[in-house]
Amino acid sequence: MQYNILEVPGFPRYKIFASLYKGVRNHREIRKLIASSKVDIDIDFAFLNADNVICLEQLYSALFRCFVDERNGDMKARSIHTEIISDMSPLRNIMEALSKFGIPSKGETSNMIVLKVIESSEPIKKDEVEKIATGLDNLLENENTGGLYVTDANLEDTAKPRTIIKNYKLGNVSEEDKDKLIRLVVDTIQLRGL
Repeated sequence: MQYNILEVPGFPRYKIFASLYKGVRNHREIRKLIASSKVDIDIDFAFLNADNVICLEQLYSALFRCFVDERNGDMKARSIHTEIISDMSPLRNIMEALSKFGIPSKGETSNMIVLKVIESSEPIKKDEVEKIATGLDNLLENENTGGLYVTDANLEDTAKPRTIIKNYKLGNVSEEDKDKLIRLVVDTIQLRGL
């Protein structure tokens, strides 16, 4: 399994475990498990629909916004992981944000970015990260590849520009103009609610 540990400047107490899973077959079951909230396993993660994420800058923008909201007592969601999904979205309605930017309810397979916020000002211990990685590998059924690094290249490979344009309500932006699409998406996240 491959994963990143992300850090957001200005928020040294947070470390974010991040991994990209392609072709997840049991995404609908995981969605039901989370909704039931009666589970014996640790599923306290932000499960993002990778169709909507085109670059790391977009992900960092949502994380920054989430941590600012948490620090200022302005979180709209009950958990930091739900807040991340909500902050990825241009929508104010959390349930709508979860349905479009969280785990998809349809389709045979799904590409998902899995994030786990770990509160620690110290470097994360390798065994703690390995425990998270192993738990995810056991939870998520994909093409026996496990997770991948969350990189711009991997995100661009799984992103669906048409879906991004639709979900961010960007009008007539060309799917081919990736730079403009990235700027508009990042700006939308950063400026939402102002």
